[in-house]
Amino acid sequence: MLVDILQKHLSKPPLVKGCIVASWAAGLPEEEQQALATLQTKSVIVADLYRDLSVVSLPFKLTAFRSHMKGYCACPKR
Repeated sequence: MLVDILQKHLSKPPLVKGCIVASWAAGLPEEEQQALATLQTKSVIVADLYRDLSVVSLPFKLTAFRSHMKGYCACPKR
């Protein structure tokens, strides 16, 4: 029984280190990941960017996105 529980957790895909936004971004094409990373270094209005990105279903809210873009989230520090 214990082996079954351990095997269940071993078979799960590895977690992306960081916040939910980083997990979402890791699934994007490379070009989009680079564009998002570049936007993190620019002065952008995060709420406007979030609103524009909301045309697709996002698995996070504005606060998590703002925290990620500003570097306040749980991601390893850049």
